[in-house]
Amino acid sequence: MKVTVTFGQTSVVVPCKEGWKVRELIQQATQRYRKLLEQEGNFLVRTHHVEYCDGGILDPDDVLTDLVEDRDKD
Repeated sequence: MKVTVTFGQTSVVVPCKEGWKVRELIQQATQRYRKLLEQEGNFLVRTHHVEYCDGGILDPDDVLTDLVEDRDKD
């Protein structure tokens, strides 16, 4: 499953492993976004929360597959 995470106007795609919690998604998305910022000379990133596309805040302890639809599956 792939999840797109948006930081302001920049989006990163994170391939997620089976059983991942929202916490792992936050860590991986933040790491990928930080890499992009380092290329521009900026690198301080703090992620406060992750919102679903409808605006709901995701709990870091929830399992991703319980919350999001995998559009890659048949």
